[in-house]
Amino acid sequence: MKGKDFKPLQEEKDVGSPSGQGASRGRNFASELWGEVRGGAEHFQSTKGHLPKGRIRQFFYGAALPFHIARVTLASPAVRATYVKVTALQTAFLLAIAAGWAFNEFKGHEQDKQEEQEEQRRDTPEARAAREQAQARIEQRAKELEAAKGDPAAMKQALTALIEEAVNAGKAGDLPPREAATAAEDAADEAAAAAEDAKEEHAKAAQEARTAEPQAGSARSADATASGTEDAEDSLGDQLAAIIRAEVEESLRDVPEANAKGPRIQKEPQKEGFNIDAPTVRNGIFFLGSWEFWALFFGSLSAVQWIVVALSRDYHTVISREASLATGVPPEDPEITPSVRLNVPWLRAKLQRRWRAFLLFVMGMPAILLLCIPLCWVPRSFTLLSGAWGFWWLLVFTAAKSDRAWMAPVTRPPWFVRVWSALPALHGWPLRNYVARLGRRAEDVAAPIAAVERQPWVFAGLALTRFVGSIPPFRCFTRPFIPVASAHLLGLDPVQPPAIKSGEAPPAHDAGD
Repeated sequence: MKGKDFKPLQEEKDVGSPSGQGASRGRNFASELWGEVRGGAEHFQSTKGHLPKGRIRQFFYGAALPFHIARVTLASPAVRATYVKVTALQTAFLLAIAAGWAFNEFKGHEQDKQEEQEEQRRDTPEARAAREQAQARIEQRAKELEAAKGDPAAMKQALTALIEEAVNAGKAGDLPPREAATAAEDAADEAAAAAEDAKEEHAKAAQEARTAEPQAGSARSADATASGTEDAEDSLGDQLAAIIRAEVEESLRDVPEANAKGPRIQKEPQKEGFNIDAPTVRNGIFFLGSWEFWALFFGSLSAVQWIVVALSRDYHTVISREASLATGVPPEDPEITPSVRLNVPWLRAKLQRRWRAFLLFVMGMPAILLLCIPLCWVPRSFTLLSGAWGFWWLLVFTAAKSDRAWMAPVTRPPWFVRVWSALPALHGWPLRNYVARLGRRAEDVAAPIAAVERQPWVFAGLALTRFVGSIPPFRCFTRPFIPVASAHLLGLDPVQPPAIKSGEAPPAHDAGD
């Protein structure tokens, strides 16, 4: 009996302890939170026509709404076949481009890695000693060539010895072939320059030793003759260096660079700042690479995705119309025959909307900078505030995907205008007319702003799904359902114009993506 009663008594003791109470509260909180998340995500299936109660439920209701709409829409075999065909072709095109881009990038990266490892392997004390000895031998042959200047037979012998020394250094691996040719050329240049300097010094000393003053005409003639001789000798030195380099490169043409024992003389310095480090597998461990690589990868893929979507937009329009009909929302798009084309009016309107969104975001920067002054002790305050400001406009333009948003009643100014107006201390110069300019700029989107202010949490969830769904290649799958989800949420707006309440389709607007 005691053995049976021991466990319940022990559990009761654990619950009564502070740690047991904390664990119990944690489990209860997690259970309640999961209930809120699940209730919001399943609200579309359980209760239609009303928003769920609570901010958490509303947030996850908006986030899950596009997937519920997709499930209902794709229940039709014909629509499902069109959807699968369109998204499969779009995704295949994107993946093909991504594979080609990644292959070239990985191949170049692997070559760079191999060269770097080869350079590290070469940079050993023995390799450095062999390299220095080879360069010393080449310089010695160059000095012999310098000393033999003026004697054709000796110069020919010294020239042959210099070329042979450079070729032997390249074949033996003491120097890479290109470095051997460069070293021989540089040595010949130095030898020619040294010989020329010595001759000039000798001529100067001879001129100073003269006792008789030459006539002016004779002096000018002598100077011209000397100048012509120097130019001819300089040209001869350049020709000699070029001949040496050509002979060495020709002899070492079949010698690979990888056979060199020493590091290269001229190595490009590593770029500072933006360095692309592609993913690699080393010793069975996968390395993700640098963030610069992934930023460039997804940035390039997003640009290609945008072009693909722009060309096949008609097919997404057809799917959106079918989604509206399947879920009981008056369709906002006309019935069309889809085709692959570039819709120039839509493209022009799209660019104008992007520019308008950019201006609205930038106009909030002065206020954010002003708020960062008292929040200077908060790490990354500017990043947090600017990110929140950008996410707010993402909510607004997510609601604006539906034409219904542009018919929403506007009952008061936007929240940022109201907040600024409630702070008289900020109305002085130079920000006296700032809020007025910001308000005028926001007048074009006043209706979507008002709709989002009345239902911020559901649109926050939908905006999050739209943001995640914009990552390639997810946009090809989620884009047709975002406008329909926005129309559903706007249909639950407690303040609506009579046309929306009666179920009529709103007039067409250029807000669609």
